[in-house]
Amino acid sequence: MRKTNILARGLAVLFLSVVAAISLVAPASAAPTADAVDAGGPVPAAGSTVAPLQLISYISNETSISIGVSKDNVAGSYQALLPAHRRTDGSPLYWSRALSFYVGAGGYCADAWFYDAGAWHPYVTVKGPLEYFVPQTVIGESVARWAVRNHRRC
Repeated sequence: MRKTNILARGLAVLFLSVVAAISLVAPASAAPTADAVDAGGPVPAAGSTVAPLQLISYISNETSISIGVSKDNVAGSYQALLPAHRRTDGSPLYWSRALSFYVGAGGYCADAWFYDAGAWHPYVTVKGPLEYFVPQTVIGESVARWAVRNHRRC
């Protein structure tokens, strides 16, 4: 009987040691650094929880309103609203890719910019209502970084 108690206690200590070691190595709130995920783009308030090797593309909403975004082809609409000043790879979406953004009601426009060679560049002005599909690759970049800016009446 005493041997069983010692063995059970030893296993419990071993189990708790393993759990403690795992929690020290990878805490639940762990997120890659801004440099690892985004060499030059705006960082969402809560940080990105998408691992850098999984990240294919993101869209940064640099407007003062929420915009529609999609990670899948939804033909003319969007899957989620991305709040102002957030990215699709961070809170609240945590997507590893972003396929499109949506400029709403007619009479409004927004500008799409992309990141390349250490700087942001204007790409196209999108006039709504329209879902705009962003390219999933930017030559020379490991992640296709897109920003929606200057939402306005046009």
